[in-house]
Amino acid sequence: MERITLVPHTHWDREWYAPFDEFRSRLVAMMDALLDLAERGFPHFHLDGQTAMIDDYLAVRPEREGDVRRHVRSGRLSAGPWVTQMDAFLVSGESHVRNLEMGLARARELGRALEVGYLPDQFGHIGQMPQILRAAGIEHAVVWRGVPDAVDRDVFRWEAPDGSHVLAEYLAFGYFNGEPYRRIEDAPALARAIEETLARQRPFMASERMLVMVGSDHAGPDPSLPERVAAAARHLQGVEVRIGSLEDHLRGRRLLGDVPTHRGELRSSARANLLTGVASVRAHQKRERARLESLLERAAEPLSALVPGFPWPEERLRRAWTLLLWNGAHDSACGCSHDRVARDVDARSAAVRAIAEAVVDEALAALGARVAAAGTIRFNPSPFEREGVPGLGWRVVSAGAEPAELPVRVEVEDGWIRAGGVAFTLRDEPDQGDLYTFCPGGEARPPERLETDGRTLLAAWPGLDVRLRVRRLRGEPFLRLEGAVRNDRPEHRLRLHLRLPQRAEGSLAGSPFELVRRPPLTEGGVEPPSPLWPARGVVAAGGLAALAEGVVEYEVGGTELAITLLRCVGTISRERLETRPYAAGPDVPTPEAQMLGTWPVALALMPAGPPPALLTAWERFALPILEAPARGGGPLPAAGSLLELHGDACLSAVRRVGGELEVRVWNPLDRPARVRVGAAEVELGPARIETIPLNRGRARPA
Repeated sequence: MERITLVPHTHWDREWYAPFDEFRSRLVAMMDALLDLAERGFPHFHLDGQTAMIDDYLAVRPEREGDVRRHVRSGRLSAGPWVTQMDAFLVSGESHVRNLEMGLARARELGRALEVGYLPDQFGHIGQMPQILRAAGIEHAVVWRGVPDAVDRDVFRWEAPDGSHVLAEYLAFGYFNGEPYRRIEDAPALARAIEETLARQRPFMASERMLVMVGSDHAGPDPSLPERVAAAARHLQGVEVRIGSLEDHLRGRRLLGDVPTHRGELRSSARANLLTGVASVRAHQKRERARLESLLERAAEPLSALVPGFPWPEERLRRAWTLLLWNGAHDSACGCSHDRVARDVDARSAAVRAIAEAVVDEALAALGARVAAAGTIRFNPSPFEREGVPGLGWRVVSAGAEPAELPVRVEVEDGWIRAGGVAFTLRDEPDQGDLYTFCPGGEARPPERLETDGRTLLAAWPGLDVRLRVRRLRGEPFLRLEGAVRNDRPEHRLRLHLRLPQRAEGSLAGSPFELVRRPPLTEGGVEPPSPLWPARGVVAAGGLAALAEGVVEYEVGGTELAITLLRCVGTISRERLETRPYAAGPDVPTPEAQMLGTWPVALALMPAGPPPALLTAWERFALPILEAPARGGGPLPAAGSLLELHGDACLSAVRRVGGELEVRVWNPLDRPARVRVGAAEVELGPARIETIPLNRGRARPA
């Protein structure tokens, strides 16, 4: 007998086409009704896999925490496993780990955690997600967007690059496939609707069970659903229909045979739109988020964990991470929201920066008080030596100093800028799209003015100009492009085009916990195949690499690599585009997303090299050496390392957990790598992420 599990649920964006306060008012009303319904015996309601909506509710209704806990413990409500439903590609790997870690912890505090990787609406999924889930003890995921056409079952084996895997439940028809049931009162009609769902999904079924999600965005429970389903069940033959949870659906399920296997990231629009344009709108927010993640992950936490005698600032760091996780929600990080939401994101980012910078300042002051010599103390956040400062260590100098600048000649020829062996130009084109999707509105145009004084350059169009300084610093393997874009025009896209030394058949791009190889185009289906991809910090193609502080959108075509500097559009979603067949959201004006004003630009260019070289170069580009006054008079020498780390592994985190030191590293190679962290030696398998517990470290002289 076939069995259908109906899971009543809501998909709840904390903020989107309206600001947080408006959505929270609706959330409070929904949760009030839900808790009253649970008291009367409603079997189950799924709270979208995130604890943030529970805490947002309890911030207004603290007196109902006991009710929430009781129904979470009983299984009538789900809690977790995430804090928020974050965008997969626009946040760091460490952000994913903390989102899951903090969500599971909060759910367990509330009584019980949902241990299923519920990921219903992200705009694609990172390749390392199965490994992140398995590290937390989670063996199942639920996904919708991004699954390729080759996956033709509603269960597939999803493998990370290291080989670890989860069984993924594929919502081939969306997380709202049972939403029409809410409007059918007649029992025979509801039975027919259930049979139609079964007939549509039966070719995908990998077991005797089908998962049907009964709900939609910002919708509460349907009080009549249990009674109507019970009445409809009497009209169904050979089908058992029950209301339950994701865990009920998975418990005891038997697969009928082999299921498809997919390895790596999910970025196909075969059956759902992917909405690739979110990687380029409100570009300044992508840059600032990455800078804040680096500030927390590579400065505030390591210094707090390693500086002798410095107390671990648990509450402040938790607050910073909470704000950052809220900003990582897929409508917030993506920038595809109301302008008020974008301003709220900026305000939370400013709060994170204030917390993290205060922690860094205090920790550096504490370190500066423990060194013998007075002067300027310089801290290197990288695990390798930089500018004479030991890896993850300090050096006291008489005064701060910029590395020496090497001469670079900038020339313009045939519309291309040549500098340091690299050729690039800029092009601007009309954009008829929206915050989700780019849609070309005409030809890309070169600048009407393109000139240089030998060191800086100006590219200008009517209402738009770009001023860049080109420079190279001693000890750096890359060329820096630094400057600003002044934009007075709406509805367009500005890109930097790089001439590749060789023809490119694909790209190598940064993504959370990996460098991933990609073809020129995504798989099409609901949307046309797209050449647009997100890169986190690094993208390489055709013998050339570009470095950015945060996530940038790029395209590789033959002998050019294009990187989006600015995309300017004025609405959340249009009804229909040539590059997308239907609306992705409401047509809410977003005049601030036209990006009028002046915006910073910072990129670096270098010859492409092996993954460790690219990632080392990114650290030199994006992680500044920190400086603070050192009063001296302490027992430590003028230079030393707080923690030694050697090998090909990349550093993700150094922190304290329960008073103990913990270091997280990952292997960017497709072969094993050895790493020594302090006194611990670990062999990492290909693409492996490893968390290494350590005893309290001592500062070691260089």
